[in-house]
Amino acid sequence: MIIEMARIRVLGPRRQLGDTLRALQDRGIVHLIDAAPIGGMRHDLDPVARRRRRHLKRALDDIERVIDGLGQLGAPVDDRTGPPPPEGKAAWLAARLAAKLQELRGRARALGDERDALRIYEPLFAEIDHLLRPEANHRVAIFLLRLRSAAALDALHAALARVVGETMEFRPYELAPGETALLLLVPQTRAAEIEHQLTEAGVERAPLPPALAHSSLADALPQLRPRLAEVERELAAVRDDALALARAHGDDLARARRGFHDALLALGAADHATTSARAFALEGWLPACDRAGLAAQLAAQLGSEISVEEIARDQWRGDDAPVVLSNPPLFAPFELLTSLLPLPRYGSIDPTPFVAVFFPLLFGVVVGDVGYGAAIAAIALGLAGKRTRGLACIAGAVAFYTLVFGVLYGELFGDLGARWLGMHALWFDRREAVLGFLVLAVALGLVHLVLGLVIAAARRWHRDHREAIGRGITAAMLVLIACVLLVLFDRLPGVLLTPAMIALLVALPVVIVLEGATALLDFMTVVGHVLSYARVMALGTASVMLAVVANKMHGAFGSAAIGVAFALVFHLVNFAITLFSPTIHVMRLHYVEFFGTFFEPGGGPYQPLRHWSPGATG
Repeated sequence: MIIEMARIRVLGPRRQLGDTLRALQDRGIVHLIDAAPIGGMRHDLDPVARRRRRHLKRALDDIERVIDGLGQLGAPVDDRTGPPPPEGKAAWLAARLAAKLQELRGRARALGDERDALRIYEPLFAEIDHLLRPEANHRVAIFLLRLRSAAALDALHAALARVVGETMEFRPYELAPGETALLLLVPQTRAAEIEHQLTEAGVERAPLPPALAHSSLADALPQLRPRLAEVERELAAVRDDALALARAHGDDLARARRGFHDALLALGAADHATTSARAFALEGWLPACDRAGLAAQLAAQLGSEISVEEIARDQWRGDDAPVVLSNPPLFAPFELLTSLLPLPRYGSIDPTPFVAVFFPLLFGVVVGDVGYGAAIAAIALGLAGKRTRGLACIAGAVAFYTLVFGVLYGELFGDLGARWLGMHALWFDRREAVLGFLVLAVALGLVHLVLGLVIAAARRWHRDHREAIGRGITAAMLVLIACVLLVLFDRLPGVLLTPAMIALLVALPVVIVLEGATALLDFMTVVGHVLSYARVMALGTASVMLAVVANKMHGAFGSAAIGVAFALVFHLVNFAITLFSPTIHVMRLHYVEFFGTFFEPGGGPYQPLRHWSPGATG
């Protein structure tokens, strides 16, 4: 449901504007808006407040950079509550630490780049150690080259073979995808000649890490492994420095961040106030049930000079009020699904309770399998943590209806229950009663949309009697069509056919008179929406038939083990489809067909002035 809101005006001496805003921030229930000018009051941006805001933003930017930098260096700063340090002290500390963190991050970035460059050569370390032993040093010359492709390697091998024959050795190593490092070993006596050939051919030398780039190859190669160990030690030292800063100043930084954010929020809220030389006025929204409590709190905390008055309902429009949804614990988790759409307009209907009833019901009608229902229930249990409790409740409701309809259909992983456990349908078998399943799906659609039309008629009665009556007659026409069909299929007495047809013929022109020439098109659209619920039957039949096919794989292969493996894989694929496809289509039936009958979007979000916390939106 949508909570009833009250629009209030807070009046008081101008000297108490700051204290009033802090009190409202402590309470955290008033959504402030621009106050209407009263008498000589006007919106006035205080130059002192502007300067303070700039100062706070600069200091807060420094604090955020420091906290972010410490986290990147492996020294996260946890959020803390409590009185913030003085603003001047916190700003000075943040500026000093920001400069220190910039230096540490620069060092860490340079060392990290060098470590990554050195790690590329790790596969060569053992080879290099072997080649640079004293007894090998006089026999071979070593060239470290970089090649972009295998074709370039073959071409180089062919070209050098013509110069030195087979008295050379290629030892390629992958540096990175698409790049190859090549150790070229040639006799020491041919080194100068090979050097000339490589230069003439424009062969690229593999770059050495920056710290060793100034050294010759012969001097640099033995230093690669020791340098990597040294870089790791230097990176550890940088992390230790960051941890020391976090231990020494993390508490002040976290509390200062909260304090600066709160101060900026209060300064932003002050922009909504109108002021004169001696007084201020604030306006905002809050839940109507909290108005008296807020007035009592402000009077007790700030004195009788602060007054809270409620603005009469005839002085504001419903479109102006922010929307707050409040549903019983059984329905509240389904606000996750309705939140995917814009908020309903204030004064209209919150669709959450209807989604809570029909979404799991329609999902269960589609899936209707005891085995899959048990699997969804296991997922619900796995999601039963603090952060995913809402999803767990939705999954639990879905699992319940899936189990119920699984029992009614007599399905356990398709026909496995019937084949192994002797299960049978308590209602109908979906594999055979396709027409019955179709009738069930369309009947659910009829009930769903008739309910939506009745809700629309009830809501519009106060605004437009003609439109409300038209919506009600449209709902009655859907029921009459259902009666006619039931008579034709011998489900109702034939004596009802003539009255139902006459009522339809009378109702149609009445709707056109009430709602205009487009009423016929609207009615045909509603009928089409009812028929679109046939997708419930299509999805359900496809699900059970895929499960049956999976079960038949057990005997389709020579090996029972292979058949079971294929059956399990097929069931897993079907279960994945079962989780997503019915969810998407059932949500579509709600968002397009059902909501289209009564849902009125356009509500504004409720954003009260409150204290900042990590993850807050503003």
